[in-house]
Amino acid sequence: MFENIIERLLSLQAPVTRKLKIPVAGIKAFEVILTTGEEISDPAAAIELAVNEFAKYSKGDHQLVSDFKKILAREFSGLNSTKLLKKKARALKEIWEIEARTLAAKNKRNRWLSIRVTKEEYEAISKQAQEEGLDISNYIRKKLGLGYKS
Repeated sequence: MFENIIERLLSLQAPVTRKLKIPVAGIKAFEVILTTGEEISDPAAAIELAVNEFAKYSKGDHQLVSDFKKILAREFSGLNSTKLLKKKARALKEIWEIEARTLAAKNKRNRWLSIRVTKEEYEAISKQAQEEGLDISNYIRKKLGLGYKS
């Protein structure tokens, strides 16, 4: 349901949770519905709350926000009580987390590659990496043409 949105958030390097690398945008969007103290009997109000919160963490991608809003409109249609809206938001939050964990597991780096270098070579690589604003691992990944984080 949220796979495309999560993939695009990850590619935009939107904020994620520390350990599990789940995009914060979806979690915060559903939590704002769950934690609001006022009565929300209208699905449009719940959608508006969630979309506004989602937009804060989506790196300004309006298409992403629009897609998220369409999914929420479909999921919340026909719900007319605060209790039902909050139950649905809790379920959607769990779906978001499960799908994000599944996608993150596919991209998880779990193999090591090591090379032996002299002290001088290490210092040269370290200096070049610092000049580019990268750590050594990401510098090497960049030089090899692999994905890296700046």
